[in-house]
Amino acid sequence: MEIYPAMDLFEGEIVRLREGRFEERTVFGSDIAGTARSFREAGAEWIHVIDLEGAKKGFPCHLSVIGTLLDAGLRVQYGGGLRTTENLDAAFSAGAERVYSGSLFASDPAGAEAFFSRYGARVIPAVDIRNGRVAVSGWQETANFSPERLVEGLTASGFSLFLVTAVHRDGTGTGPDREMYRRLSTSFPGISVIAAGGISSLKDIHALARDGMAGAVLGRALYDGTMRLEDALKEASAC
Repeated sequence: MEIYPAMDLFEGEIVRLREGRFEERTVFGSDIAGTARSFREAGAEWIHVIDLEGAKKGFPCHLSVIGTLLDAGLRVQYGGGLRTTENLDAAFSAGAERVYSGSLFASDPAGAEAFFSRYGARVIPAVDIRNGRVAVSGWQETANFSPERLVEGLTASGFSLFLVTAVHRDGTGTGPDREMYRRLSTSFPGISVIAAGGISSLKDIHALARDGMAGAVLGRALYDGTMRLEDALKEASAC
């Protein structure tokens, strides 16, 4: 299972939200380069960038940091505000290896096949779930269809890797919503899932690996010091 240390960005600062609420924002400084280097030194290959400002405004706002992250030796997985093909192209041009988007697919599920034909696995559909419903537009709105319906359409279009975030667990440290991940994996056995939201212990890492998750995104636990990235990487590789 791959471990993705997260970097949430808002107005040039590293932050974390609680349950996707912008008014519950904690700032962890602005040393983007130093934080990225610490992730690489711990053994991480990837960094998972959440452009929170971009997600709120509807267009990417932190593409300029991608070069800094690449200089640190990390592969960049970038999302937030990527709602048009022009946004996706801009992220790739800036150096992102993979990008992810939720609103893009939720707003135009019929166009998923065209997106897959153009980008393939370089684009990951983000399925953000708040209490059983799909959350969009920076988690500020709820779509009128279920996660299962969204995933069904996207798998039919060719997508197989999904970023699935339990928004109601994000930033809480209460553990991942394993039941939610199991339900999706059971309903769609051909998909691979990168889990995000609430992951806060080595026990969580072990459980998600045993559940067959392809990856896990770690955020607040790393910044709070609840979990060391070195330990998380070692636990994931041992499972």
